[in-house]
Amino acid sequence: MGREAVAVARWRGEVAEVKALLESQEIILRGAIKARIARSGIAMVTAQGDELSLRADGEILVLELGAFEAVRWREALLKPPPSLASKLGIGEHKRALVIGKGDDAELADALAGATCPTGSNAALLLAIVTCKTDLITAFAVAKQNPELHLWCVYPKGKDAPFGDTAIRRFMRENGYIDSKSCAVSATLTATRYRRKA
Repeated sequence: MGREAVAVARWRGEVAEVKALLESQEIILRGAIKARIARSGIAMVTAQGDELSLRADGEILVLELGAFEAVRWREALLKPPPSLASKLGIGEHKRALVIGKGDDAELADALAGATCPTGSNAALLLAIVTCKTDLITAFAVAKQNPELHLWCVYPKGKDAPFGDTAIRRFMRENGYIDSKSCAVSATLTATRYRRKA
């Protein structure tokens, strides 16, 4: 998604200027009105004139975006979000060699039918990283398969015991750059790395 706009919002009896962000899983309102509205709870999306209107959590949200943007936001909200498998670039004909073990249901669903046992048959590498040892193991496999991108999947948030900053620093120090990221689930996120050219 990745859309953002400054708009006048009418939400739960308040009217104020906000910065509105349309993300893949939610609409975020920042400014005088603060809200996070899950896409899964959004219904009745319409664009009339300058306004985008939708029902969320049983209430109406109206964003004055301008006619052009209202239509674009409506189209984006009505378009189904890409699946996690699609965001990771895996599928029946683009399999991943999985390094490590995890118990995340959303990741398991994305990987169902899209894994292979060796790097020679893989379209990419996917490592579940919860500590430095996991990262070193993933890096060793990546070195053996330098033509493949490596997705590092790790816990979200600043309180994660081993997360984004440590992984990015290690990978960059070892000749890799990050090229994409995506949310995996409520607790996991992922960053894709490739060797520097």
